[in-house]
Amino acid sequence: MNTQTLNGDFAFAHGALEAGVRVVSSYPGSPSSGTVKAVLDLTDKDDVHVEWSTNEKVAFEVGIGASLAGRRSLVCVKSVGMNVLVDPLMTINLCGVNGGLVILLGDDPGAYGSQNDQDTRSIALYSELPLLEPSTPSEAKSLMVEAFEFSERFGTAVIVRLTRSFSQQEEVVELAGRRKAPALGLKREPYRWLTFPGNAVEMHARLHDKTATLKSWADESSRNRVTGAGRRGIIAAGFSAAKLRDVIGDSQPNLQVLELVTLFPLPENRIAEFVRSCEEVLVVEENTPFVELQTRALLQSTEISVPLHGKRDGYLPAQGELFRWQIQNALQQFLPDFTPAHSYLAENESDERPVRHDHCAGCPFPEVIDILQRVAGELGQDPLLVGDPGCLVKAADRLYTKHAIGSAIAVAQGLVHAEAPERAIALLGDSAFYHTSIPALLNAVIQRTPILMVILDNSGAVTTGSQPTPQNGRDSRGESSPVVRIEDVARACGVRKIRSVSQEDGNEILEEVFREALVWDEPGLVVVERLCD
Repeated sequence: MNTQTLNGDFAFAHGALEAGVRVVSSYPGSPSSGTVKAVLDLTDKDDVHVEWSTNEKVAFEVGIGASLAGRRSLVCVKSVGMNVLVDPLMTINLCGVNGGLVILLGDDPGAYGSQNDQDTRSIALYSELPLLEPSTPSEAKSLMVEAFEFSERFGTAVIVRLTRSFSQQEEVVELAGRRKAPALGLKREPYRWLTFPGNAVEMHARLHDKTATLKSWADESSRNRVTGAGRRGIIAAGFSAAKLRDVIGDSQPNLQVLELVTLFPLPENRIAEFVRSCEEVLVVEENTPFVELQTRALLQSTEISVPLHGKRDGYLPAQGELFRWQIQNALQQFLPDFTPAHSYLAENESDERPVRHDHCAGCPFPEVIDILQRVAGELGQDPLLVGDPGCLVKAADRLYTKHAIGSAIAVAQGLVHAEAPERAIALLGDSAFYHTSIPALLNAVIQRTPILMVILDNSGAVTTGSQPTPQNGRDSRGESSPVVRIEDVARACGVRKIRSVSQEDGNEILEEVFREALVWDEPGLVVVERLCD
């Protein structure tokens, strides 16, 4: 066994390979993409099938298929990407899995690269699927191995959570050799892998039975551990436990800490026993009070009257990333005579923020929008620009509205049908087009909605690391693949007005195209190719 210094991304990747993962699927999105890149760096195509799927729902369904074939599969998504795959998630929880199926969920507290500050842990409650979160890269590696084994043992998909800051943490990690997990083979049983009105309620009841079994497992798991001793207690969830350790040091008088890795189901008996041994308890976690609310419900149902502090009473903020100076301030309020191991200051918060790679520094699209707005003004128009996340990050101040990836075309249609006083223009990137924009484009054709759709084509998912799109002609490993052009897809969907402006065309050509397109009275598409500097 050898050791290497690994960040969180590579730790998860090594864990998946050690577990014998056979299929890895994802749609680009930080922080989950880092693990996919790590798997690509560590393997070749004969070892593991790795793909950048067209969207997260497709990626998850690929993972489901691999699991049903008896192979271990890993699906990597970021927070808002998890929203996209909820539909099949709500059937796989009922059907269960064959080969191990793990979802690596990359949350982004602080919204460093996301359009919202969502805490995706609540999806575990909604789907009734187990949720695990490590506190260190070493734990991430071993937890990933355990997650695959756990998935097959209990026949359930497993969610493993990381955050952007965790992905950049480094630690010396012990590595074992890779192995090929044996294929479990197909299991052909009537209605085993499908739900329908005749069995959905029965399957839901079985899911509840399984959740009860998982609660027993969580109570017995050595992953949830207590350190220290005293009448004051802290429950620390996932990566927050590592931040807490930095603040309190090796020991603090009159303090015991319960570090949680199994965030759903919670180890209720362990928590109840822990709280009963304390005079007061503080829950440390980041973003929303996910663990705190479950713990409050537990204490109420078991009639435990120990005071519980956290986000609900203002000890810690209920949004954004949780910084060490905030934990320090909470402990100074919670613990008499508390002395931090290190002093953390609010003015030094930037030292803790994750490093961000500005893939958009040389963005060419603000100039494109300048030209669009100027030509529109010459025609007496002041259009409502409706954008998608991604390549429009540098032009956010020009947009009327922006929501989820793939939403721009449909939102623009709604403005038209509600007789908005100005023309609606949908702006989106090439990756967003293939992701979830095609159904909306087809809808515009069927409804005969006179909107202009402008595709800002920079030949990849640049904001997340330039992963390829279907028109690049290369796959995740850079090998040749079929080319699916935006214009061909739009034409097949019934769009008749289509113009393309290449990288070599100057601004005069672009102005001419916009001048023509801005007076179209039917759904129209302009593809503007501009490569980022």
